[in-house]
Amino acid sequence: MAIHIKALRRIAIGLGLLAILALITSCAVSVSSSTALVDPPATSSPPSPPILTETPILPTATSLPSPTQTPSRTPTQTPTQTPTRVTSTATPTHTPLSSVTFTPTSLAPTSTTSPVERPNPIPPLGDAACACDIEHVVLISIDGLRPDALEQADTPVLDALRAAGAYSPVAQAVLPTVTLVNHASMLGGMSPEKHGIYWNVDDPALGKVNGPTLFSVAHEAGLSTAMVVGKPKLEHLVLPGSVDRYDYAGFTDRQVFNHVWEVLQTGLPDVLFIHLPDVDSAGHAMGWMSPLQLVAVSQTDSLIGELVAALEADDYLDRTLLIITSDHGGSGLKHGSDSPEDMTVPWLAVGPGVPAGITLESNIVTYDTAATVLHAFDLPIPATWDGQPVLEIFGEIPPD
Repeated sequence: MAIHIKALRRIAIGLGLLAILALITSCAVSVSSSTALVDPPATSSPPSPPILTETPILPTATSLPSPTQTPSRTPTQTPTQTPTRVTSTATPTHTPLSSVTFTPTSLAPTSTTSPVERPNPIPPLGDAACACDIEHVVLISIDGLRPDALEQADTPVLDALRAAGAYSPVAQAVLPTVTLVNHASMLGGMSPEKHGIYWNVDDPALGKVNGPTLFSVAHEAGLSTAMVVGKPKLEHLVLPGSVDRYDYAGFTDRQVFNHVWEVLQTGLPDVLFIHLPDVDSAGHAMGWMSPLQLVAVSQTDSLIGELVAALEADDYLDRTLLIITSDHGGSGLKHGSDSPEDMTVPWLAVGPGVPAGITLESNIVTYDTAATVLHAFDLPIPATWDGQPVLEIFGEIPPD
């Protein structure tokens, strides 16, 4: 049914796709000229973050669960239109990523009126799962991605990764739901009250995130670290001596990946963070869940396929934990509120030892991402952090 719905959406886009692709490029350029347009700034100095209210400007095809005022580890919300969940009914298997073929597909729509049968990106698996240890973590943040967009956009690569790994469609952001605040939690393991980032602009005078961060802990343990980002304000999250290579690549996904290829030429760092801005840019320009934004999601999916293929070609894939998530969602032309559309984000893990094709039961908050990365390397979680590792992906049982 999910494939049928996606096929119908591709048909609806029709022969106008080429025009849409040209428009998204021009939108990204225009959005980059205005920080206020790309991310509504959070207030810079309150003791607690404000709740920003908004009314969706554009209708959306689905609604998301209503979160509590602050992220809860026992959410009871359920999406009105439940995302497709592939849950193993047998003992979870571990799928070696080297046995998964990722071929980025064309974004050209079909003109047929019958459902399109897409090639299965996952061929028959090998005889045995890889027992490799995790030697690298690649963390990808798709800025502004709502989980319901993955059910409507054409995303064969992410579909394949979800089938090969563990996925939650109801992970939660922190308030306010803006880029810099949530990436500070994602990479810093703490709530905004602790990490101290309430602003959402690039202003060196405002200082840096309160540490320790994922990168400072990893670097002190002797691991190599790198960040490639699509928004310059993320430099507020780089503490001195914590990141071996920091690249602000430009304001498009393609520019980011051009720099990622440069990083890979010298070898995959132990911890690599990749920030992709296009989905957020399309949301601000044409609306969240609009046809234009869904095309941007498809383009991002294709680029992630190129990355996975490169990791496989360089023999990194079976030793790499890949985590893909987002900083916030959105509705209408903006984000920043406590609405379910803004608060709910996808969270996906795939790699050595990760059970294949399961829906995670853990109640994930964005600051759990940093703790999960450290746990993958058997590094201690700082006592000041709020984040807890998502133990399900390691086949471990959370403590009572």
